[in-house]
Amino acid sequence: MTFGLFRPVLFAIGIIGLAMAGLVLSHRSNPEIAALPPSANAPAGPVVPAAPVAAPPAKPGSAPVILADSEPPPPPSAADFGRTTPPIDFRGFQMKPPGAPAAAAEAEPPASDIYDLTLRLEKGDTIEKLLADIDVAPADRKQIAEKLQSLLKKRRLAVGETIELTMQTIPEQPDAPRVLALSVRPQPEREYIVSRTDDGNYEADEKVYKVSPRIVRVEGERDGSLQQSGIKAGAPSAAMIEFVRALSYDVDFQRELKQGQKFTVLLEQLVTSDGKVTHPGRLLAGELRLFKRTVTVIRYRPQGGAEGFYNPQGESVVRSFLRTPMDASRITSRFGMREHPILGFSALHAGVDFAAPSGTPILAAGTGKVVSAGPNGGYGLYVKLQHTQDVATAYAHMSRIGPGIKPGVSVRQGQVIGFVGSTGMSTGPHLHYEFLKGGKHVNPLTQKFAMRGTVGGKDAARFQALAKQYLAQLKSAPVAGDIDKPAEQPKPAPKKTAQAPKEPAPSQVAKGD
Repeated sequence: MTFGLFRPVLFAIGIIGLAMAGLVLSHRSNPEIAALPPSANAPAGPVVPAAPVAAPPAKPGSAPVILADSEPPPPPSAADFGRTTPPIDFRGFQMKPPGAPAAAAEAEPPASDIYDLTLRLEKGDTIEKLLADIDVAPADRKQIAEKLQSLLKKRRLAVGETIELTMQTIPEQPDAPRVLALSVRPQPEREYIVSRTDDGNYEADEKVYKVSPRIVRVEGERDGSLQQSGIKAGAPSAAMIEFVRALSYDVDFQRELKQGQKFTVLLEQLVTSDGKVTHPGRLLAGELRLFKRTVTVIRYRPQGGAEGFYNPQGESVVRSFLRTPMDASRITSRFGMREHPILGFSALHAGVDFAAPSGTPILAAGTGKVVSAGPNGGYGLYVKLQHTQDVATAYAHMSRIGPGIKPGVSVRQGQVIGFVGSTGMSTGPHLHYEFLKGGKHVNPLTQKFAMRGTVGGKDAARFQALAKQYLAQLKSAPVAGDIDKPAEQPKPAPKKTAQAPKEPAPSQVAKGD
């Protein structure tokens, strides 16, 4: 019975043995395979045949061919590479030097900001104190004050004197702006300049204008901002900045200033004897023709005082506060109840929104002290100034706060305290400007601010004579662009009519100032 159970297994083993014996006999009987030399790498001992490889059917009458086992090719030698393979050309491929940073990761440092700043000397001020108020480093302000005093010698600058500064903010020290140049011009023909050298020190220079003055006018129409419109018409940038600042005390730039309105500025240029302009023009007077009125400003220096701008009645244009804190293009939201553009419900809009491009400088509306500067919820970047015990102003949605502006710092009227942005709950770049009286919000555009002073005493008659002269020259002075054009070559006159050449008209010169 046991033999019956193992009969199939024994039968299968027998069949396998017969098949293997047949393969061995067939391998040895093939003359082509038998003639092959034994492999050098073949191991000693009995050889176990591999599985047969199928060959294509043999032609009639020919012996069957059985393929030999495949062997791996021998490894290539150095001689083979030198004999058969051409050298590889690696030109055009460069290896990155060790330690070199990736181009994408190597970001350029942020560029420093350079801007101009105009400040006025107030009662009790010194140059060093003025620079300390805008956070200039102690060593720099001391050196600047000493250099300037070396030029002035024993002379003192008058209260109200204008100080022109070229400033630079350093990315590594954003709260410590650097003074690149400081200039003051107590007399039209003398300018004192303190400038920074490459080694970080300061040098002083006195500039004497030994040239002749020439009065010209520039006329234009508002197309965009008033400052840029004047520059396009041919007025120097510094003169237009003075014109806009003098108007800002009395003109509501948002409600009164419209496209197409005309303006005229009267300039005192400095020219050499051959007519080369050495100074593009100092603003003497200007007028802006609004729809309902004309606003005129006149430069005047009272005896023993500093230069300033006055209206034709002799009243100083400088008020306690600027009507608008920048040369904005338009009002996008006024003071009062409105539907909030983001929250969607009606609420009091406690200020006025001025639309302006991102980065537009924001000016302090008046002299005061910073009580808040930094993020403030929906206001975004926010600055609040306390001017008197009862009056404060606030500025919101800034892109960044001005250099040195932090709580406890004193600021001056017209100082840059920040730049327009769209931080906080904002739908676009604009300035949200608030005015507070006794802690309550009031409409900034309806506030009335008293004048600071008037021309009186012995100066009154002198001012009225100068104002009459400037008002006439605003209409009759030669146009700057016309007299600077090269003269056209005259056509040859007919021989029968010879006329004597006319004498050139004398240049108009300011008298009495």
